[in-house]
Amino acid sequence: MHEVLIIGGGPAGLTAGMYCRMRKMSALVVDAGRVGGQLVSVYGDKPVHDWPGIHNIIANELAGQLIEHARGLEVEMTGNQKVEEVTRGGEAGFEIVARDLITKEERRHQASALIVAIGGGAFEPRRLKVPGEDGLPEEVLTYRMPDKSKVAGKKVVVVGGGDSGLESAQAAHEAGAKVTMIQAMERFTGMESNIDIVNRMEIPRHFSTRVKEIESENGSIRAVRVATKGVAEPLRLECDYLVVNIGAAVNLDAVKRWGIAVENNLIRVDGSMRTSVDGMFACGDIVTYEGKYKLLLTAASEGCVAAQSAYLHVRKPQRLTMTDLWT
Repeated sequence: MHEVLIIGGGPAGLTAGMYCRMRKMSALVVDAGRVGGQLVSVYGDKPVHDWPGIHNIIANELAGQLIEHARGLEVEMTGNQKVEEVTRGGEAGFEIVARDLITKEERRHQASALIVAIGGGAFEPRRLKVPGEDGLPEEVLTYRMPDKSKVAGKKVVVVGGGDSGLESAQAAHEAGAKVTMIQAMERFTGMESNIDIVNRMEIPRHFSTRVKEIESENGSIRAVRVATKGVAEPLRLECDYLVVNIGAAVNLDAVKRWGIAVENNLIRVDGSMRTSVDGMFACGDIVTYEGKYKLLLTAASEGCVAAQSAYLHVRKPQRLTMTDLWT
């Protein structure tokens, strides 16, 4: 039995684990995929520019540093375990039933407190839902960051004008691709620094434009047809590698079964990262509160706060001070 069990091994969950250990509490991090969260499962080769103290680091490398830090503090971590059920009651506080995604065996874990840090939850990248999209292989269509080894010298169309789309366009351009961006809104919506880079690269873009059809043949993309607001005739853009970065559809059915109240497909928490369930806390991209801003930095900060709240719940000290931290 652990004092704290953390569901999710991204920046929020790993930071929560670190601070639990600095409070000398036993902590187990369980992730449905690889520990490291979306830094490894989604972004991989994406450069990270907004982590304090490091001007430029690849997402995989940052995940590795966080994992090593957690390991150095003796945080227990396990991957490929999908939490299917959470029950409350008894001396344990919570019992978690997880399924090993490789062996299919059932794993049970008990803890006095629970921290939910599942990032985007059980999510699937949003699809365009246009003719020609179904059945295309990853070699020509991706909903994540483009694989630089696959785009050099190719005609790449990036759909999406947020930070993911802007960074995908940058990565493809740097790899030697001929890039065109499609944005449904009338402007880019990402960080100004990312917009500046795309502008300096002089990457062509079409605003107020949506993809209407993908032309493909034998598993290869030939072109995309797009429609621009106010323009009568659709435009045909030659393309042999398509990147779609228009967000993700989140599924919180499991979280709802655990009894946690959700709001707009996110877990509502207070300033202490407390959920509607006593002893259950949440942090990272999955949570919402007034003033919420989704960044790696805030995810880590929320993980720290969640760990302190779990400490209060489990140990019930007379007062919370920093003198108990592991030094």
